Amino acid sequence: MAIDDRFIDELSARCDIVDIVSRYVALKKSGNNYFGLCPFHNEKTASFSVAPDKQIFHCFGCGAGGGPIRFIMNIEGLDFPDAVRFLARQYNMEVPETGENPRHRQERKRVLAALKDAARFFYAQLHGPAGTQALRYFQQRRLSRRTMGNFGLGYAPDSFHALLDAMTAQGYTKEELAAAGLIARSQNGTYYDKFRNRVMFPIIDVRGDVIGFGGRVMDDSKPKYLNSPETMVFNKRRNLFAMNLAKKTRSEYFLLAEGYMDVIALHQAGFDSAVASLGTALTDEQARLLTRYTKTVIVCYDADTAGTDRFPARD
Repeated sequence: MAIDDRFIDELSARCDIVDIVSRYVALKKSGNNYFGLCPFHNEKTASFSVAPDKQIFHCFGCGAGGGPIRFIMNIEGLDFPDAVRFLARQYNMEVPETGENPRHRQERKRVLAALKDAARFFYAQLHGPAGTQALRYFQQRRLSRRTMGNFGLGYAPDSFHALLDAMTAQGYTKEELAAAGLIARSQNGTYYDKFRNRVMFPIIDVRGDVIGFGGRVMDDSKPKYLNSPETMVFNKRRNLFAMNLAKKTRSEYFLLAEGYMDVIALHQAGFDSAVASLGTALTDEQARLLTRYTKTVIVCYDADTAGTDRFPARD
């Protein structure tokens, strides 16, 4: 969907380039401008400047420069429309997109809100009385509290209605929760939580939106992993786990791992360009997503049948 040009002008006028850049770069004022170390290349002497009167940034070292939207495109690895949407959220502005059905836009907004609130619920459960076993599971995998927080890890209680009750209490309808893939409907017509007694991995897209979840059992029961179904916001063929974090790396290569825990362990060890292909063979859509951020991908799949099947030979 196209974004109205008048809205882009309004957004640009409202943006404060210093406020936006200072969320990523430590700036010091010198004269009328601000200076800091460039976030787009490694340097020891500050050559990155921000001019608030002109609403632009410029690096005298690597040549990067532009306005607020260009800065977000570069720092967050987003294309122009997604950078506009990203900034609009920061300023609590509704993006009017030409050609989009208003009802569909509202449904999508509610689904994304439900997924975000579900992630908060799972996170709270992990760090509450019900999450003792789940927290111990992550600790036994040697994950730090910081890592758990960075990835928003959580726990789905061993209940058929814990999430359902919590979310309906916040005003979400059962239809909205089902559309988000959070609950399912039984043959007798009753709704129940899709994820139960599992540690939870939020799947977050490059815009920063929670679009789905992966849930893992803590024992040998099956299925070992349970992922969100396809929804209006989630298509596993088009997304990569942890791309929201990896896109910010300064590494010249990306690591393509097999599972959630593999990626999280790599990030904790300092390999911040690791992503996972959500349990599928690498798709064309995922490959194109990777090429937006890197020219080199190192495949780190397990050396077993499941691992090799996920990266089939191509003609």
